[in-house]
Amino acid sequence: MFKSLLDFKNQSISIRWIIVTPVIIYIFIGLLALYGINSTNNFDNFLSSTFYKQIIWICLGIIIFIAVQYVRFQFLYDYSYVFYLFLFLFIFSTMFFPKIEGARRWIPLGPFSFQPSELGKIIYVFGIARLFNDIKNKYELSYSFFFIIFLSLIPPFLVFIQPDLGTAMIYFSIIIPMLFWANFNIKIIVFLVAPLISMIAVSNLIFYYMWMIFLIIFILLINEKFYNKIFNFIINLSASIISPYIWFNILKSHQRARIETFIDPFSDPLGKGYQVIQSIISIGSGGLWGKGLGNGTQTQLRFLPVRDTDFIISVVSEEFGFITIFFLMLVLSWLVYWTLNYAQRVENDYISTVMIGLVSILFMHIIINFGMISGLLPVTGLPVPFISYGGSFFLTCAIIIGLINSIINHHI
Repeated sequence: MFKSLLDFKNQSISIRWIIVTPVIIYIFIGLLALYGINSTNNFDNFLSSTFYKQIIWICLGIIIFIAVQYVRFQFLYDYSYVFYLFLFLFIFSTMFFPKIEGARRWIPLGPFSFQPSELGKIIYVFGIARLFNDIKNKYELSYSFFFIIFLSLIPPFLVFIQPDLGTAMIYFSIIIPMLFWANFNIKIIVFLVAPLISMIAVSNLIFYYMWMIFLIIFILLINEKFYNKIFNFIINLSASIISPYIWFNILKSHQRARIETFIDPFSDPLGKGYQVIQSIISIGSGGLWGKGLGNGTQTQLRFLPVRDTDFIISVVSEEFGFITIFFLMLVLSWLVYWTLNYAQRVENDYISTVMIGLVSILFMHIIINFGMISGLLPVTGLPVPFISYGGSFFLTCAIIIGLINSIINHHI
């Protein structure tokens, strides 16, 4: 099996610096931030510091990046449904293991634990790219389309009930750009997104009535069979009806608290809103140019929680200024632009769609995290690729960049 997966004879390594350079910039800024965080203790125990551990993960990430260059994409295409099935089974199996930190996301493996949903993002991209590629009619709401969308929504739902709202958001959000890139009709994309809007809109009756009027007009105007229009309306109506049940019975108390904090973080400044408020203070106190490495008061005095993972961008903003945040957004735009540019040149539709899915994972992680730390989105616990400290997530990101680099080398 591994002989078929890897091809050391016919595939070579060529680093596309136009793709890899943005990653190096993110890693460098992440190491600077971790160095500043750990300098609070003057590196009392250097070997146990997140700065030192991150260097270890970077070295492992480089090895994985190199190994991925030898991956045969034909093998991944042939077995994408098999891997997709294993993704179902692994995520589902977490429900039968003990809770860790209040959630069932991990599979214990002796002294270690494995989180299937993390690496599963990559498997998910390959799986739904194959599903979308196999649909023959991409312009009608056919029964095959409904079945495939149902299959594509199972992993996000299983992740959601673990509970892991942030990762579920990533799974769901990468479907949209992949559908668009796979040349599906815009009405199909609207059909997929509309029920989610209906669930959110029910929280405000005025907005809900306006949304339903718009939706009814849209459904009546689209050129679609009558029973498909009825089905579409029933789905949206059902989504709005079950929304209160999901809020009170499926969402955990901490998830509801995060959404309530998003609406009004100052309603409980010393409790539920503490993280967001301290993050906003950190961003504001840094100003345009920042306070300098190791000089952030919110960071060094430990007012800012989860400094080295979820809220590390707040550290970057306080110590290196908003100008650095703006620079990071430019670097992200550069990475996305050139990935899209190369994806357009790939003749194989399946591989091209995979590229879009992979870069969407990185893009959505960064956008959601930036929105989270600034109070524009609920706190979801999503780290920043290549900047936040973390082993499994860093290695997952290394695989993503390695796959994109490999596609550019061998399929253009």
